Amino acid sequence: MHSRQFLATCLICFSGAITPFYGQTITTNGQSSSVDSTSQSKNGWPTPEETVTRMSSKLNLSDDQKNQMIPIIANRQTQMKALMADTSGRRMQKARKAKSIMSDSDKKIEGLLTNDQKKTYEEMKEQMREQMRSGMQQRSSNPQQ
Repeated sequence: MHSRQFLATCLICFSGAITPFYGQTITTNGQSSSVDSTSQSKNGWPTPEETVTRMSSKLNLSDDQKNQMIPIIANRQTQMKALMADTSGRRMQKARKAKSIMSDSDKKIEGLLTNDQKKTYEEMKEQMREQMRSGMQQRSSNPQQ
């Protein structure tokens, strides 16, 4: 189980994942918002629609953009779930594959965004990376929790 947690952390750190983590506060453009765990789907992942809704609140997406993003997010989640369920690969191989999955989906998402939305999206991704780094540092300094 420990290796699975490590892999999940690596996947998220290396990928710059945009899907928010529940129970954390996300700040973009000076605005903070808490992420509610009650909207999680049964498997612990937000649905693609929930993810796009959260993104839309920060990016002011049009209905057309939202509709085009849902299958991109769904595909990304399917690939990431399959990768995490695969026990045959090495951690770093999985981390590289996760980074590739995220990069591919990010390129597709960015292709749908305006220049201003792209800037905000990059800020969102950087904030998630910083939160993950901070979380990893806290876990490494206090490994018993």
